[in-house]
Amino acid sequence: MLSKALSHFPQFQFRDGEKRLRNPILKKTFVNLPEERVRLKLIDFLTMEAGISNSRISFESPVDLPGDKSKSRTDIICYDKDFKPLLLAECKAPDIKLDEKAAIQVARYNQKIGAPFVLVSNGVLDFWFKIEGPQIIPQEEIPKPFTPDNQVQKTLMYWQERAFIGEKLENEALAFATTSCRKLFGDPHQPIKFLNFEGFPKEFALSHYYRIFGIGEGVKIGVSIAANSNGGTRLNVVLNEGGANTAFLTTSLERLAEQKNKSTEIHSSSGRSEVELANETGFGLDINIEDLVEEFYRLLLQYS
Repeated sequence: MLSKALSHFPQFQFRDGEKRLRNPILKKTFVNLPEERVRLKLIDFLTMEAGISNSRISFESPVDLPGDKSKSRTDIICYDKDFKPLLLAECKAPDIKLDEKAAIQVARYNQKIGAPFVLVSNGVLDFWFKIEGPQIIPQEEIPKPFTPDNQVQKTLMYWQERAFIGEKLENEALAFATTSCRKLFGDPHQPIKFLNFEGFPKEFALSHYYRIFGIGEGVKIGVSIAANSNGGTRLNVVLNEGGANTAFLTTSLERLAEQKNKSTEIHSSSGRSEVELANETGFGLDINIEDLVEEFYRLLLQYS
C-alpha cells in the first residue's frame, strides 16, 4: 500500500550552515541521508496520526542475531502501554526495492524483539505484517492499533520546522509561501521527491523536497519552496529532460515581495541569467503556484 509517510516530512535544523535532520524524540541532529528521512517521516505518522506516544518509541536497539559478526540494530520499535514491543519497523531509502530480502531481514530481527506487528517501508510503499506464532500474515490495511485517529494541522510552524519556510518571511509573502506549501505538498498522492544538488551556494537551498509535474514525454518540472540557513525563503524550479536536470531558476521570496528588479537567477548550460520573474511569467503573491508551471517551463526552456 502507499506509505503513510508520503504525507509527512522530516524536521531539519541548520548547524554552522549545514542542513541536518532533526529527530524530535531524541532531540538530536543527524546527517541528511535518504533512509533517515524515511524513518523520521514514518515517526511523524506514528506520533501525529496514529497517536503513539514519543516515550513509547525507541531507535537503534541492538539485536544479537546468530551468525552476525557485527551488532545489528533495529530502526524503530514501538511499545504498547505496558511497554511490551508492539511494532518493529524497518526503513529503507526510497530507491530501494522492497523485496523478500527486506522482509526476511525484519523477520529475523523480530525473532528477538517479539512484536506482534512488523512494518517494512521505503517511504513510498508500506508492507505491514501481523505475527501469529510462526505465521507472518501480510496485511491489506493498516493494523487497527495504528489506524490514524488524528488529523494533522500543517500550520506555519509545521512548514518552518521542516525548512520549507524561513523565519524572515513576512506579510503577503509569508501567506503565499504557507498556502503554496499546502498546495504543493499537501496531497500524498502527488509525486514528491527529495532532490540533491552539489556545487551551488547553500543560500539557494536547492537540496530539498520538490513537487514533480509532468510536462510531456520525458520532460518534468520540479517546484520547491525551501528555507536557507540565513532564515530566507527560496522559490526553486528545476527543469528535467530525459532524466537529467538541464536548468533551474532560484529566487528569494523576500526580494520578490520587495519587487526587486531581476531578483531571479536562471542557471543552465548556457550560463547564468538574471530575469524579472513577474514580467516573464505573471508571477504574483496572489497567484496559485500550480498555475505557473507551464510558464516556468517556457522560461527555463528559453534560457537553457
